[in-house]
Amino acid sequence: MISQKFTPKAMKLWRKVPAWAQEKLLANVYCRKCATVTTIVDFSGKVVDGELVLSGFCQLCGSEVTRLIESQ
Repeated sequence: MISQKFTPKAMKLWRKVPAWAQEKLLANVYCRKCATVTTIVDFSGKVVDGELVLSGFCQLCGSEVTRLIESQ
């Protein structure tokens, strides 16, 4: 269920993350409007300052949310 909205660099970084970890990361995003942890949906990915950033929407309310995936 990978969005086609990933930049090539972002896709390369995302594919390095094991599938089990990808699921946990996608389901652990904070929504300011809901004030709770939610799942990011309809997301895209890009690299900012060497870090993977996922941008999408809260599964509960539809507000914009962002998830930073730090490189190791």
